[in-house]
Amino acid sequence: MPTFRNIGGFRPLWCLVLLALVVGRALADEPKVLIFSSYATERPSEEIRKMEPFRQAIERRLRARGRNVRVEVRIFATYEEGVHAIVSGEVDFSRLGPASYVIAKERNPDLSLLAVEAHNGKKDFSGLIVVAKDSSIQSLADLRGKTFAFGDPASTTGRYLPQAELTKAGITAKDLASYEYLGRHDKVVFAVASGTYDAGASNEGTVQKYAAERGLRELARFPSPTQAWVARSGLDAKVTAALRRTLLSLTGPALDYVDRNGFLPATDSDYDELRRRIAVARGFGG
Repeated sequence: MPTFRNIGGFRPLWCLVLLALVVGRALADEPKVLIFSSYATERPSEEIRKMEPFRQAIERRLRARGRNVRVEVRIFATYEEGVHAIVSGEVDFSRLGPASYVIAKERNPDLSLLAVEAHNGKKDFSGLIVVAKDSSIQSLADLRGKTFAFGDPASTTGRYLPQAELTKAGITAKDLASYEYLGRHDKVVFAVASGTYDAGASNEGTVQKYAAERGLRELARFPSPTQAWVARSGLDAKVTAALRRTLLSLTGPALDYVDRNGFLPATDSDYDELRRRIAVARGFGG
């Protein structure tokens, strides 16, 4: 059994201090885990395929900025789960749909907006209401008495904005034969293409991806702000700043994950018009 020479009673104390320093140094060298979250807009296998280059790029660039981190990923099945995770601080930073950002900010005003996605250099993109190519439906008014497929109940282009468009056209929930929330955007376009629903709402990117092969036609188009990237409240200010700089400088294959050409600086007021249109959508009822 090891023994210590006790000179004035200090040798064991110094050993403990040295041990604490060694352990502390080892812990300091361990990378800090940052948890990133998003929501599934397509098949999970497709999300995971596009996610990995992004995850690696964020991790690499943060380390180049002096942040010893390891980025872990969580993909939630619904928008609401993603909102809850960032609002509660369960994750460190997150990609939120525009309406999800508005909802999350209402629940936790201390969330930090890092950046917004750039769509051809702009802060907006289009959502669409689509029908089958050979459908007799030619206007929103023609949807009276028809069936409609929405996306996730918290989706911007899959729920809130198309419901605002329908409401402005005089079509509310009671005017439709039936409607349903299908979740992912690709499920909506598949359901409309198969004839399961007369019309549906999705984002422009998903429609463009499948329109030709599935025989879809655009019925209406409406603008939407792009997705928001948000840091949880209480995240270290230096880490938050490094994340913001990293996103704004991101280029290359990592951007395949978001299907955008980069990120732009943003303020909360960028979402004020969306807030007004969400208020209109409440008139849809149901």
